[in-house]
Amino acid sequence: MSTRKLRSLPRARGITWQSFAARFSAIALLSVIVLLAALATTKSSPDAAAQEKQKKAPALHWDPPQVDAPISSVSATPPCVLSDVLKLAAQRTGELIEHLQNFDAHEQIRYQETDRLGIPTMAVAEKFDYLVDFGAQSGPLNVRESRTPLAGSDDANFNVIVDKGLPALALIFHPDLQRDYEMRCEGIAQWKSQPAWVVYFRQMPGTRPRTLSMTTATSSFPASLKGRAWIAPDSGQIMHLETNLVKGIPIIELISDAISIDYAPVTFSSRNIELWLPKSAVAYTDYGKRRTIFEHTFSDFQLFSVQTQQVIENPKEPKNPEQKP
Repeated sequence: MSTRKLRSLPRARGITWQSFAARFSAIALLSVIVLLAALATTKSSPDAAAQEKQKKAPALHWDPPQVDAPISSVSATPPCVLSDVLKLAAQRTGELIEHLQNFDAHEQIRYQETDRLGIPTMAVAEKFDYLVDFGAQSGPLNVRESRTPLAGSDDANFNVIVDKGLPALALIFHPDLQRDYEMRCEGIAQWKSQPAWVVYFRQMPGTRPRTLSMTTATSSFPASLKGRAWIAPDSGQIMHLETNLVKGIPIIELISDAISIDYAPVTFSSRNIELWLPKSAVAYTDYGKRRTIFEHTFSDFQLFSVQTQQVIENPKEPKNPEQKP
C-alpha cells in the first residue's frame, strides 16, 4: 500500500508517500518509474540568490483535475469494449515488471504552499539526479532509491518536505487490483491530438482501499480514489492519469487531494523496448487552511543492465498519425 505520511513542520505539515510494503507496491513504482520525488528547501545562501532562482520559473497555479466533470469531446463511436482495454493495460504493466531493473533520470521539483487566502507562504525549486534500483527479478521486488542534488541544488532539508509514491496510482490497472475498482469506458476522445479511450474508475464500495493511505505519526487512514485514465487504443499504454479522493478525511483536516500525470514514450534500443514513462506530474493537496502544490518533471532517462548502459533522450510527445514526417 502506498502511504502519505503527515507530520509537523515549522510552517506546515510535510507529506511523505512511502513505497508499498508488498510486492505490488514496487510493481506500481515500476509502472511509472521515477515519480518518487524528494523536495529540498531553499539554500542557506543569501536570500537574494534564492529569490532570483524562483523568478526563472512561472508561478504554480491551483488547478486540480476534477474527475467527475463531463468531457465534451468524448464519442461513443467506435464502441469501447472495457474488458479489451483493461486487458491491454494489464499487459503493459506485465511488460514493465519483466523488463525494468534499474533507472536513472533527472528530476526537477517545484513546491508551493499558500495560506487560506491564496497568498504564497513557501516556494522551493530543486533538481536531482534520481536513481532507482528494483533488485533481482527472481525474488520480491526491493525498491532502493537515491537522489543526488545537481549543480545549484541542495538537499539540506531533504527530510522536512518530501513527496513520494505517485507511481502507485498505475497499480490500479494491474490485474490483481483492477477488481478493487468499478470501471467504465466513457468512450473515445483526444489527448494531445492522439485518440484515447477514457476509462473512469472508482473505489469499489465495501472494499478496503489498497492503493493509498494517509498516515500520521500514530494512525493510518486508507483513502478511496476515483479518477480517469486516457489509454491508447492500439497499445493499452496510459497516456494521462487523473485522480481525486472519493471523500476527504476530516480527522486529519484533509479536504481534497488531486493528481495529474502525463506520460510519453521513451525507446531503449539496446533492449528493443519502448516504455511510457512519466513526463510530468502535479499533486494538489487542500487542508482548508493550507494548500500545497508539488510539480515534478523528468528528463534524461538512463536504463542500466548488467552489460549495457544507455542514455536516453527526453520523453517525446507521440506523433499524430495524420501528420506527415
